[in-house]
Amino acid sequence: MQVLLTKIAKSYNPASGRDRKTKAADDSIGYRLKMAFFTPALAPVLRNRWLNCFFVAFGVAQLLLVSTGLSGWRCPIYETLGVICPGCGMTTAAAMLVNGNWQSAFQTHVFAPVIVPVLITMLVAIGLPTRYLIMLSGRIQRLEQKSGMTAILLLSMIGYWLLRIFQFI
Repeated sequence: MQVLLTKIAKSYNPASGRDRKTKAADDSIGYRLKMAFFTPALAPVLRNRWLNCFFVAFGVAQLLLVSTGLSGWRCPIYETLGVICPGCGMTTAAAMLVNGNWQSAFQTHVFAPVIVPVLITMLVAIGLPTRYLIMLSGRIQRLEQKSGMTAILLLSMIGYWLLRIFQFI
């Protein structure tokens, strides 16, 4: 009887007959690095309406202050250390983009065209009904996970920053 029960249990087990040892996917260092590289950043912010509203309000206020010629929020890294950060000049460049000065915007900061669509997406997400917000954030999350664009943008921005610091640009 015991032999019959063992055979029945093995027939329902998809891994039966395999003698190799299986390792959990989350144990490997490569898997953890891959998951860190493909972790979404924008989608979780879009899902949290209050956090999204805060970022949009802060971003729009900063753009309006810079567009009108007033001093917006100053970079704390530049103010304390005297070294430009990877984002220094991005608000000014985004304000130039909104005003139509494309060439000046690219000369000020190359990554400014990334900020404007992200800010517009966040602004649209505030007014979406919950059902459509979940759909939008799900699609953006899949895009971020499959392409790794968040990490690619971060790494390329750091590379651009290093070029700016060492005055190659």
